[in-house]
Amino acid sequence: MVLPEASTDNVRYLVLESSQKAGVTRLLYDQTGNPEWVYLFADTDWQLYLAESPIVLKATQQSPEYQWAVQELKGGELTGLILESSDGLEAVAGWLRARLKVRFDGHRQGLLRFYDPKIWHRLSPTFSQNIDVVERVIYWYGNAGEGRWKTNEKPSPFTMFPMPTLNETQWKTLNTVTA
Repeated sequence: MVLPEASTDNVRYLVLESSQKAGVTRLLYDQTGNPEWVYLFADTDWQLYLAESPIVLKATQQSPEYQWAVQELKGGELTGLILESSDGLEAVAGWLRARLKVRFDGHRQGLLRFYDPKIWHRLSPTFSQNIDVVERVIYWYGNAGEGRWKTNEKPSPFTMFPMPTLNETQWKTLNTVTA
């Protein structure tokens, strides 16, 4: 399956986490000299873990860093999501950061790595009538070389009020995910 074309006037943002020992920023700078990116964990409860933080990268589809990331996602060397939005990098990063800490199993709270395609897929994001920064999510789902690109339009991965919360079905489904 071919990677879906960008919707009109939308920029692509990639949430990338390295599955290698080398950090994703080092791998990124091997591709290009001046990428536009931020740490996902910056200004969150996980600020102390910036060295392990995924990054949020702004890129055009023709850029070397985008082409590299797409190949690495398909090959399993990187994990992450591709997001389309007409908003800027900080707005997209804010949308992602607002969803990192979730309530589950009644009262407990924790970091949800929803930017991992296996977890994103298991959350079964629903279609939202309202656009909330992210207009489309694209992700590689399946084993390296054997998967396919999947998309969610106007995704709503979980309930946001009073705080991001997983429903019981999502919680049970996530408990079956293996890395």
